[in-house]
Amino acid sequence: MQKKLYSFKKIHRLKSKKSFQVVYNKGRSIVDGLSVFYILPEQEADVKIGMAVGKKLGCAVVRNRMKRLMREVFRTHKMRLKKGYHIVWVARRKLAKADLKTYERVFLRLAKRAALLQE
Repeated sequence: MQKKLYSFKKIHRLKSKKSFQVVYNKGRSIVDGLSVFYILPEQEADVKIGMAVGKKLGCAVVRNRMKRLMREVFRTHKMRLKKGYHIVWVARRKLAKADLKTYERVFLRLAKRAALLQE
């Protein structure tokens, strides 16, 4: 059976409120005009990500679309990230009207500034 390289499995997700709070409180933040990364080095073998989209950004349809685009960008670029990090990606209002290319640009710019990209 062939292993999918670009999947988004449960082992790559931060789900619980407690795990988000740990990253918020102990991690460091990288700020951009469109979104914010909170990163925390961990002793795990892989990278985990959680997406945060607040209710002020729009109705459920808009928020779910934003999360889908964020997941897609992470899914396609997770092989380029260094292992052993927890990331919380927080969206800002301007990201609500953006297209996939903008999400990709923002993600890679923040990952580069956070020194998360492999050489």
